Amino acid sequence: MRSLAQAARTLELCAAAALAGACARERAPGGDTMLVATAARSPVVIGVGGKPACPGTGHWTDCAVLKRLEAAGVAPQVASELPDLPEIAAKPLLFKVGRSGLAVYLFADSTSRARAARGLDTLHYVSAAKELTMRGETTAIQSDNLLALLYSRSEQQRERVSDAFLAGPPQPDQH
Repeated sequence: MRSLAQAARTLELCAAAALAGACARERAPGGDTMLVATAARSPVVIGVGGKPACPGTGHWTDCAVLKRLEAAGVAPQVASELPDLPEIAAKPLLFKVGRSGLAVYLFADSTSRARAARGLDTLHYVSAAKELTMRGETTAIQSDNLLALLYSRSEQQRERVSDAFLAGPPQPDQH
């Protein structure tokens, strides 16, 4: 019985030491902000005191998109390109989520986003609320100033990504 308790305590200490070492590598040495990157994860901007430098503004921003995708559990990886992107004036943020592609377009406001979305071919781009057909449509998700195009046939992935964005952009803190 005693040896089992000692083994459990040793395991706890090893885990704590490993976590402490990992945390120490990610800490900012000082200054206003820094970029922290860990293996197999996208960079995260850290502000003063360890608080995120991505405050809620009521509109979608690059870092808010990344944070929301990570929170949704889709493990986004930055992609350099995706095939068959439509001609849209805004430059997309490109991600790989699992084996699928995701293009996120951010606009100055919801009016600009709506105008761009009206130009999409409804035979190829469908709302997240609609079921996919055998044609293999791309899911178009619209929220405030964001237009996301998810190239996936997975119902679970469509639900996770659309729920993440349709919950709305992060709102400003109410202090």
